[in-house]
Amino acid sequence: MRLAGTYHPIPFLLERLSHYLPGVTITSALWLDYNKQLRTSHESAPLSDYLKVKAQELRKAQKRIEWSRTEDLFENHKPETSQLSFEDEDAMNVLRLYFQSPIDGLNDIITIRFTNNVFLKNLNIQFKGISTQEKHILSSMLISILSAEHQKAVEERDFLMRVEQINKKQTHKIKQLTEDLKSTEQLYSSAISNILNDFKQKLEIKLNKEFIFSNKVIYKLAKERLSIQAIEAVIENAIYLAYNLNLSEQQIRITADHIQLDKVKAVVNHSNTIRKSDTKTNHLLDRYEAAAIHVLEKGLNVNGKTIAAHLDPPVTPPAITDAVKKNKTKISYLLQQYPEKWPNTRKSIKPIANLDETIVKSRVV
Repeated sequence: MRLAGTYHPIPFLLERLSHYLPGVTITSALWLDYNKQLRTSHESAPLSDYLKVKAQELRKAQKRIEWSRTEDLFENHKPETSQLSFEDEDAMNVLRLYFQSPIDGLNDIITIRFTNNVFLKNLNIQFKGISTQEKHILSSMLISILSAEHQKAVEERDFLMRVEQINKKQTHKIKQLTEDLKSTEQLYSSAISNILNDFKQKLEIKLNKEFIFSNKVIYKLAKERLSIQAIEAVIENAIYLAYNLNLSEQQIRITADHIQLDKVKAVVNHSNTIRKSDTKTNHLLDRYEAAAIHVLEKGLNVNGKTIAAHLDPPVTPPAITDAVKKNKTKISYLLQQYPEKWPNTRKSIKPIANLDETIVKSRVV
């Protein structure tokens, strides 16, 4: 079933007329469509410029109902000024109905031609057509019914358009969230990959083996909200599991099957709150942020130099740079995982600001 709101009101009414007046009418129409093009129900080609001008003049008429001798809207005829005879009344068998256009406020027009053998009286009474009184009743009924149907089509279209806009916004939002999620997973994947490479080197030296991680391992960890301590615990378990099962191999591949998250539930952190006992890197960033706040409270400019001077104990700016360099991978991961923390440190310590800027640019891409 096609909804009324999917039509322009005039074609919708033309279809409905066949139900209201079955088998007794010939209809035509003139209207402005939703693309602001003038249309007629019988046009096989676009209207000429001359007829477009004439059509617009017709659409300016200030009336709702009119009886006429011809169904051709563009045929020149003068309205009758004298008293009509019965023959004249019989000849006026075309009803024109005017409906306000939802596009430009002018009138769209429907014409209904009643055939000569139509009458509304008792079938046993000889009658050549519809009487003047009957025409008045019929036209009043039709304009009332069709105006309600016209309004229904307009209001339903407005509703459907609003629903469509809401759906488009929701689709766009879902697309944006999907892209953001993908970008976030890529960021985590990159950071986790760096953490894995740093951590596995220690075990490679200790066990005299080479460990290779599949991409699925990185993707699996990227989907979890894990602290660095938890990631290292998971990887250590996976490495030893693979090592014990492949003693004769020099190069051992770590797959997603080796990752057992349930083994590290005690250290998995699913919230955005970082415990200071998690890692030394967390504590380092907390110290820098505390010093930055202290500098702000004194009304001084916050930068690497003033932060270094207000640490407890104080250090030199190169010492901060060296510390950031040594912990670059873990700092980058923490900045990505907890974007709301260390706001002053992110802006004021240049090597950390550079890391944070790289993260922001990656999100945009």
